[in-house]
Amino acid sequence: MDDPCHLSDEQLLTRLDVLAKVEREHLHDFLACLGEADRRKLPEARGYSSTFEYCVRGLKLSEDESYRRIQAARAGVRRPELLSALADGELSLTAVSKLAPHIHRDDAPEIIARAQGKDTREIEALLAPLRPEPEKRVTVRTVSVVMRDERDQGPPVVSTRVDFSFRGSLALRQAIEHAKGLLAHKFPFGELDHVLLEVLQDYLERHDPQRVLDLGRTTAARSSSRIAASVRRAVWARDGGRCSYIGPEGVRCQSRRMLELDHIKPKALGGGSDVNNLRLLCRPHNDAERRRVLGEGKLSTDLAHAKSVDNSNLRNQP
Repeated sequence: MDDPCHLSDEQLLTRLDVLAKVEREHLHDFLACLGEADRRKLPEARGYSSTFEYCVRGLKLSEDESYRRIQAARAGVRRPELLSALADGELSLTAVSKLAPHIHRDDAPEIIARAQGKDTREIEALLAPLRPEPEKRVTVRTVSVVMRDERDQGPPVVSTRVDFSFRGSLALRQAIEHAKGLLAHKFPFGELDHVLLEVLQDYLERHDPQRVLDLGRTTAARSSSRIAASVRRAVWARDGGRCSYIGPEGVRCQSRRMLELDHIKPKALGGGSDVNNLRLLCRPHNDAERRRVLGEGKLSTDLAHAKSVDNSNLRNQP
């Protein structure tokens, strides 16, 4: 490419026009390929926990760039006309990302056609009537709600909600975020009250003297298939509290979310629940390995069940 300083005004503007067109075409191709890779779950096969992590770690995009491109790519899989309009300059990447939440509507083709050629504010005005009214945020502070079943002649049931407000340390915040990650398979939206209650109940079950006494009476009735706590701790320490999946190019998944214990050799095939036959996998990679080992419905449901993991065993880990 010639040094821009040596170009005339007309040559410089012409060059910019050409480069802008090429950039749009390249972005179209990139999003089309990204959408197909996402559909095939190729990032997970390469050792990444998600397409987002693949874009950030593998493709070196910023988090904001990754989010917008993934959103646009997934929308393009459903509505290819979005990417065509992007390549033609009728829609920007920002416009496509704003249209993405509405692609499942029956009138999506009409909305996309009306959005072409409009700037961001005009598109926001176009989409405004389509957005549902936001729910009002309700803050409850120690409010007792009386609920009575007309068929029940007993005393009314009182439900109390309490609003907690306090300042905590950075260490507390980090611990909460860690707990959210570990419990993401149970509470995918990370509701703080559910997460804290789960952690506190688990602590009480293990340390409250009365509960420990009660649990001791029922230990013999528990299934012998549960993995020993010492084994779980050893696997956790060995794998560093992260998914241990390594892709064909040597990329190890670094996910701390939705971790599950996986039997490398299925129990139905003679695999044991010892440290050497267990590993930590995030749910996407555990599902991928299950499909690889068991196939898509080719083996019996008993074998599939034996390959499954006891996710509850992980909640006690640090």
